[in-house]
Amino acid sequence: MDRIKIFRVRFIPMEEVDISNDEVLFLDDDIMVTRWDPIHPRMDFAKGYSCTYLKKGYKISKVMNKDMELKYWYCDVIHAEIDTAVKTYRLIDLLLDVKILPNGKVLVLDLDELAFAVENQLITHSQAGQSLRQCNSLLELVYSGELITEVESIFYKYCK
Repeated sequence: MDRIKIFRVRFIPMEEVDISNDEVLFLDDDIMVTRWDPIHPRMDFAKGYSCTYLKKGYKISKVMNKDMELKYWYCDVIHAEIDTAVKTYRLIDLLLDVKILPNGKVLVLDLDELAFAVENQLITHSQAGQSLRQCNSLLELVYSGELITEVESIFYKYCK
């Protein structure tokens, strides 16, 4: 696969990080599947796989320990800016996240960050609305039981 550039863009803290070292296992117009190591060494997890739904606006990560056992699923609500001419993907974190624990417990995270970002004009009202709508769609898939089944199927296909 041709070398592409991938950037993770965050509002809190305001940063743009090059994550092009993530191994791209599959890429088309709809999804990007990657294998990655944490940007900074961590004690709570060691590796992960992500399925980024470029058009739907979420990145589903399977976070694992050093023994490759599931720690949890982490779902980022994002907006993907894609420049196909220079093969660049900017994954803009729209602040809201969903964490799914192995026991099935679902946590919605960072609602306070979204409020802070709107109040301090770090993001636009349109981006906040997009974040809320995409989080709602994501939660519908999580609660239906379809999301993890679908992502596991994608990982089974591309992460060998």
